[in-house]
Amino acid sequence: MTYDHPNFRTPAEQAGWEAVTADLASRVRYRVGDVPENERGEWRQNLLSRDDRWSSIRESEAYMAFREPFDPEAAVIADAMVRAGSVSEDLYARLLTVADRRYAAFRHGVGQPVTRAVAFDAFGTLVHIGRKRHPFERLIRQARDRAEALPSPMVQPIGLADYSKALELPHPDAELAMLEEELATIALYPDTLDTLRRVRDQGVTVAVASNLAMPYAAPLKALLGDLVDVWHFSFDAGAIKPERGFYAGLTAKLGCAPGELLMVGDTWRDDIVGAVDAGSRAQWINRDGRPAFARRFIAVRGLSDVGWNLWATKSEIELVTEGIDANLAHLHNQRWANEMGRLRGIVESASEADKAAAEQALNDHFDTRDQVEASRVFLVKSASDTVAARALKRSTDHSD
Repeated sequence: MTYDHPNFRTPAEQAGWEAVTADLASRVRYRVGDVPENERGEWRQNLLSRDDRWSSIRESEAYMAFREPFDPEAAVIADAMVRAGSVSEDLYARLLTVADRRYAAFRHGVGQPVTRAVAFDAFGTLVHIGRKRHPFERLIRQARDRAEALPSPMVQPIGLADYSKALELPHPDAELAMLEEELATIALYPDTLDTLRRVRDQGVTVAVASNLAMPYAAPLKALLGDLVDVWHFSFDAGAIKPERGFYAGLTAKLGCAPGELLMVGDTWRDDIVGAVDAGSRAQWINRDGRPAFARRFIAVRGLSDVGWNLWATKSEIELVTEGIDANLAHLHNQRWANEMGRLRGIVESASEADKAAAEQALNDHFDTRDQVEASRVFLVKSASDTVAARALKRSTDHSD
């Protein structure tokens, strides 16, 4: 089945996006009483100071953060809003915090922390199981009440036979054979080893952070060997993703602040939402190119797209925005001069009845020549639209 927009999973998701977009747009306050109607919404408002602009900057930044959520936290918030089809006050407060951070990054040059560690999920990200038999789940189904009274094998170091004994079940000969078959078919994705080497070559600590039972750890270590600096498994940690405790234990082992960790994984709730809620950054592995509006902004199709320039760990739009900020004075002067030329042309061709208004517009524009910050919103919006259009084209190409 195909939908009107290839980045929406379902028509309901698209409807949710439209409802949230309208809600967020309605929260942008406009001071239009003293602004000529034909100038409302024009780029000249960006030449005004923050307090004098015709629309509220904070709410406008929040709206833009939702429309182009290249920040992992913005992507998580936008995804939750779209799925709910509404804007809760809690999520909106978080979105405003993202908006404040985006604006501060421009005003004060505050960037994201350096990446000191990258943690990879294991199954579905670095490795896959060729033949899944689910032996632990099979035991749990046989003694569900007893299993509910015991800690999960995912949060305690226990083997299959001992877990069967704890469940007061017979010796699990069939399940042990299933487990052996599963372990024997664990294989690396083709891009795994090169990616781990590339990350380590940049002086960044490599970790594997995974929800798994104890028997799966040994084959994983055998496959990845000395390319991993820190192993963090749920059965050792006593907590599972997306719990805060899991991520707190991970950053403690790594000796880094949460904001210095990049989590890479294929499970949105465990690897992305969990990491972001713990204060870290995240990148979503979307090997199948599944449609997703917000998620696509922090998605990669494979590990080969992870690990380049990790000291920056920035998206395309972030890099473009940095380029705009670095050259803002020149870009503003260029735009200012172009507008001056356009307005001079209008004055020269204006009728006597319109000449006074045209000259006033020219004089008003002349007074903006030193307002360098003014052009930024327009330039960033134009760049965002271009990047989004390219992303849409790539998504469309992948879906063909």
